[in-house]
Amino acid sequence: MKEKPSHKKKKFSRADWRRIFVAGLALLMVVAMVLPLLGDLAGFARAATQSELKNQISGLKGDAADASARRKDLQAQLKAIESDKAQALQRKELLAQELYAIDEQVANTQSQIDLYNSLITQQEAALAEAQAKETAAYERFCQRARSMEEAGEISYWSVLFSANDFSDLLDRLAMVDLIMEYDNSVVENLAQARGEVETTLAELNETKAGLDEQKAILDTQRADQAAKVVEAQTLFDELKTQADKAEALVAAEEAEEKRIAAQLAKKEKELEAMIAAANFTTGSGYYYPLPSSNTTVTSKFGWRTHPITRKPNNHTGLDIAAPKNTEIYAVQGGVVITSSYAPSSYGNYVVVSHGNGKTTLYAHMTSRAVSEGQVVSQGQVLGYVGTTGSSSGNHLHIELKINGVRQDPRTMFPGVNFSYPYG
Repeated sequence: MKEKPSHKKKKFSRADWRRIFVAGLALLMVVAMVLPLLGDLAGFARAATQSELKNQISGLKGDAADASARRKDLQAQLKAIESDKAQALQRKELLAQELYAIDEQVANTQSQIDLYNSLITQQEAALAEAQAKETAAYERFCQRARSMEEAGEISYWSVLFSANDFSDLLDRLAMVDLIMEYDNSVVENLAQARGEVETTLAELNETKAGLDEQKAILDTQRADQAAKVVEAQTLFDELKTQADKAEALVAAEEAEEKRIAAQLAKKEKELEAMIAAANFTTGSGYYYPLPSSNTTVTSKFGWRTHPITRKPNNHTGLDIAAPKNTEIYAVQGGVVITSSYAPSSYGNYVVVSHGNGKTTLYAHMTSRAVSEGQVVSQGQVLGYVGTTGSSSGNHLHIELKINGVRQDPRTMFPGVNFSYPYG
């Protein structure tokens, strides 16, 4: 049988223990040196995250401004298109009404033409009848002359010369006169009747010719008018298509603005959580943002007539008049989350976060005294009154937001006796 191998424990010498001790000590020293560095790195990472968030928020605000500008431009275009569309629709309706009036004229003229055609047909029949009667009378006259010739009576003179005495001659002369008068009257009456029919027929044909010419003109006018109606309808359809496309683009821009706003709210909430860890105190109550002598309100919070555009709009803050370069104070302590310039709206403006979802905005400054990320105390100067951006005079525009919803800033200053000279 094979013997089982024996397992003997290795004994460490004094030198081995010494080496182990030195290695452990070295490890502890390394850990002691690395831990502060790790703390610094963690702090650096947190600072980098805040900076990144601020950059993202700044970028999102720029995107929101761009989207808003695009939407306003599209809305202006849509308004112009809608105006053109309304004018095109009105023009089309007027042209259609004119076309309807021309159609009535054409129908009326055609009715007159049909009536004259009927009258002309009747007169043509009357003319044929008069001509037939005249021909028949002439035939009777000729037949009587032939009969008299066949009977041996050559002429009216032979009738007269065959009289037996003077009295018989007078009787025969009277008879000849009667026959001649009758024949003449018959022929004259028939000729007159035929002439009257011919005159009436000529007048009817002349009138009908005028109506035919008038209808031809109306037909041309109607064709031109119908072409104008089609052209107006085509223009209206094109404008409607443009309006539909513009409305779709406006809707897309509005959706984009909402998406950006949602992202911005999320980023601001993340930054708010970081700001909450910052070392600041809000202070007691609310500090009035201007020297106490400046209490004249030039525009209240809410709906108003815009002082520049003269159109109704929702005023998002409170305007308080003050001389140029008057100091503007923070109503509470907090962290400056925005210190920027918006040429078409706020001009130079500062936004301060006071924690717990509360922010205040100060706009139209001539210059700013704080920078983004700076911790400010209650009553600290943030900037100076001016009229930069969309402004019609030196004043402070102040806004209050609680959890993203704008509030009337006057609620912060219940003890201030504001004056309202502008209503």
